[in-house]
Amino acid sequence: MNLPAELLPAWIIWTAWPIFALFVVWNAAGAPWKLLHRNLMEWVYLGAIVLLIGLWWMKAESQTGLGLHFLGTTAMVLIFGWRLALVGTAAALIALTAVGRYEWMSLGINGMITVVMPVLLANRLHTLVFHAFPKHYFVYVIVSAHFASMAVMAAVVATSALLLWLAGAYPLDRIANDYLVFLPIAMLPEGFLNGAVLSMLTAWKPEWVRSFDDRDYIDGK
Repeated sequence: MNLPAELLPAWIIWTAWPIFALFVVWNAAGAPWKLLHRNLMEWVYLGAIVLLIGLWWMKAESQTGLGLHFLGTTAMVLIFGWRLALVGTAAALIALTAVGRYEWMSLGINGMITVVMPVLLANRLHTLVFHAFPKHYFVYVIVSAHFASMAVMAAVVATSALLLWLAGAYPLDRIANDYLVFLPIAMLPEGFLNGAVLSMLTAWKPEWVRSFDDRDYIDGK
């Protein structure tokens, strides 16, 4: 989601910038980069960021700031872990900002809503599913990947809508009719996309998926 700076109060824009930068720097410093090298996944990681850039480039927008695009964040978290996912999604957002698709002024708030929040939420949902649900392959694909990504999409859109409403950018009826009404249409393909990616990778390249272990989800089932 792309929130233009002119729709939001200046204090939100300038407060979000250092917070987002802190999250990115902190996670870049603490991310398990050695795991990528050990598993020869540097190019997989870079390729995922490029695919994410392409995914975020395509969006549908009815009004300025009321736009929807696929996230793919849940798949990034499940494949690389939340720290690498946060840095990778931040890199995609910065790249899109650098080429003019997003505004530098609103990088902080866009980063908090489309990078930090969905990454942390996707990680929390996976942890909850892992501990609360039976450890089964279909639970992993359908719940941790498919339904969790739908919930992440709903959270991002709802947060964007709430922020725009509280900031007085648009009245609630316009946000509901021009934005929230399309949420179910966005949630379903988002869930399918993330579920399909994890289904294919766990079947053909399970060693690429950090959150997946045959001993937990397949052996003895």
